Formats: sequence, C-alpha cells, structure tokens
Amino acid sequence: MLHTRLRANLPGTLSTESTTACKFQSQKSILFGCPSVDGILGGEFRCGQVVELCGPPLSGKTQLSLKLIATALQENESCRIFFMDTCGQFNPQRLFDILSAANCTPDEVQRHLGRVDIARVSTCERLLQLLDSCSDWAATHAVAPGSAIVIIDILHSLLAPFVGGKSFSDYRFLNAVGQALGYVSGSLGMTVLYTNSAFSSDGRSYSPALGTYWSSIPHHRLLLTRNKDDESFPLRFGVEVLRSISMPSHKHTAAEFQLDTEGHFFPNA
Repeated sequence: MLHTRLRANLPGTLSTESTTACKFQSQKSILFGCPSVDGILGGEFRCGQVVELCGPPLSGKTQLSLKLIATALQENESCRIFFMDTCGQFNPQRLFDILSAANCTPDEVQRHLGRVDIARVSTCERLLQLLDSCSDWAATHAVAPGSAIVIIDILHSLLAPFVGGKSFSDYRFLNAVGQALGYVSGSLGMTVLYTNSAFSSDGRSYSPALGTYWSSIPHHRLLLTRNKDDESFPLRFGVEVLRSISMPSHKHTAAEFQLDTEGHFFPNA
C-alpha cells in the first residue's frame, strides 16, 4: 500500500515534491461559491491542488467546505466527492440546505448528494489506507482527473498526537500523510481540501495547529475567523490567505463574508 512504500524521511525533511509539481494541474479554477473567498484567491486555486482551511472552532471551516462541495457538484456533472470524516460530524442536511439555497430542485439535490461518498476515519492508519484507495475509488466510479475532490474534515484531529513530537515515529506519520496528499493530488490529479484547527495565545492572532513543519504541504492556506460578537444570523466571518504558491509571500490578502440561516454566503455590506 502507499503508506508502506513511502520513504521514511528524516525529521525536518518533509517531502512535498509531488504536492508542488502536480502533473494533472489544469487551468481550471476551483470555486468555493463564496465571492469573498474566491475573490482573494483570484482564481488561483486549481484542479489538482491542495488547500487548507484552518481556524478556531466555529469559524466556518466545515460550512465553507460544504459550500465548495455544493458548488463543484452543480458546476460539473462528472464531479464526485470523497468526504473523509474524522469526527463523525458530517451532516447531510447541511449540504442539502446549501444546495437548496442555490435553487436546486429536490430531484437535483438528490442527484448531487448521490455523488458524495462518505467514510468515517478514526485513525491515522485508516486515513492512509483511504488515501491509498483513492485510485480504486475513482476507477470504480469512472471519475476523470480534475473531476474528483477529496475532503478531510478535520485532519488535525488525527495528526495532533504526532505534532510537536520528537520521536522518529512522530515525524514518520506526518511525512506519510503529507506524501499521501501529494500522491492524491500530484499523481492522481485530485483536488484536496482539508480542515485544520488554529490556536491563539492572545485571542486576536491565530496560528495553524499543523504549524511550520507542515506549512509547505498545501498550495493554499486560508485562515478563517468568526466575529465573536455575533449572537444571531447573519454570522460574520473573516478569511485571510496565509500562504499561496500563486501570491508573493509579503502580500497580505483578507476579506469578510456573511452566512445567513438558509445557507447563503455573501460579502459583508
């Protein structure tokens, strides 16, 4: 299997070769369907790339992931989603509501939902097995490169025991998952989105839980935050580009958006 074939990198040498040099990357942009988020990315999130959504709890990571799924299913009838749920919190009703809010008919919603495959993942070993099986999954459903999207929600919950560790086995697991994501995106041409936690020591600035050692894995890393004063809808969120291979490292790009009770995303007034 893939994770038994990955080379055992030494600590501090996390390989991202397949992640940064995807032979299947195309000029086709992947859209979240949220104008603020799509606007700050400038169309630079491409098929066959890896994107990270990080943020504190209740910052909209899963909701924005579901919005991307709904948008992709609507725009591409050949699209298929492999949703890997690490916390057992996937709620199809939330996706149903987003699709319905996008004016899909009940029949269209059911057809779209039929192209979403869900797997419960509770261990890092199981995650590696599922990532290794993505080729078979795509073949089973006749999904072409560029039409498959893999979602992992929440990746940090599986990798947390190994982050900050100093043993060889800790680095080995981080390396294995990082290379597996590169294999899925770079060799199989699938778009990958995963969510990650973020922590703050002062309540104002946040750092991704999968920190510096992991920072070269995603092509794009977005930080989501939520206005803590919101007690009713619409909820207000902030989004900031922490890293993008398509943007200068010094460029600070951020925006805001709102979410209403029906699942509509729209820019702040």
